[in-house]
Amino acid sequence: MMNEKFTIKFWGVRGSYPTPGPETIKYGGNTACVEIRAGERTIILDAGTGIIPLGRKLAKQKSSEIILLFSHLHHDHTQGFPFFVPAYIPNTRLHIFGPGGTPETLRHVLEHNQSTETFPISLQDMPAMKDIQSVRESQVIVWESALQGYEENIRVSESSSRLSPDALVIRIYKSHAHPGGVYIYRITWRGKSAVYATDTEGYVGTDRKLAAFARDADVLIHDAQYSEEHYCGRLAGFSSTQGYGHSTADMACEVVASAQAGELILFHHEPAYTDAMVAAQEAAAKKIFSNSRAAYEGLEITLNPLPSFGRGQG
Repeated sequence: MMNEKFTIKFWGVRGSYPTPGPETIKYGGNTACVEIRAGERTIILDAGTGIIPLGRKLAKQKSSEIILLFSHLHHDHTQGFPFFVPAYIPNTRLHIFGPGGTPETLRHVLEHNQSTETFPISLQDMPAMKDIQSVRESQVIVWESALQGYEENIRVSESSSRLSPDALVIRIYKSHAHPGGVYIYRITWRGKSAVYATDTEGYVGTDRKLAAFARDADVLIHDAQYSEEHYCGRLAGFSSTQGYGHSTADMACEVVASAQAGELILFHHEPAYTDAMVAAQEAAAKKIFSNSRAAYEGLEITLNPLPSFGRGQG
């Protein structure tokens, strides 16, 4: 029986650098990586160290076609890719998308990360078939399935018209609320949507463009790295982080409320925060937006999409 679920699973939830140890057991110490399964299709958001255990699982499952989306190219979002097992399996087809000033920018960054000075195996020597493209905000990524005369394919398009009811659509919003900019993704399949908004900083009166992009999403994954006290420089032992490109739980709550999204997942936890401090972030968020929780490694959210004969994507 074919999988008909839309699932979101968290493999890495920390920001900046990995933090193993006894004080990070509950939420986990791996850096950013989220897996989305839409039926039989696999989409990965970012390649922090969380992609390493995910890769081992996918290799056991013999997943042969995968989309990998990079929000941006800072080290904590790319550092796990050289250890991603499916990239070493010849029959794996990796479709890798992310930001860049030119269509080749993403490829150049990944090649540099695995240059002879930094890593023993080059990007070229990874035997998986790799389609690597820098994409623009105006484009949409479509994963079409073999349904009602459509051929199975993954393509980048300037529009999302003429889709089968089973098409998976990925839209992009480029935020400038992080140094160098960051891509925020909205993944939609059979009437269900998840928005991935890591590494973004709130604005006074909320980020209205992001709220519009996330309108009516079922799940909003939003950066909430800092407490209000930390962000403002009032937390003992920590300096102010205004302008660093990361949000507080309050900022994330403002976005989810303005977007009228269904659930808020706090993400990209400060690596210096203990489990107790992350739990306090979660408690603060729940007071503002009750359907909030902090991401932890292993958290899995299941959405029930429309049947395959339902309406097309919105």
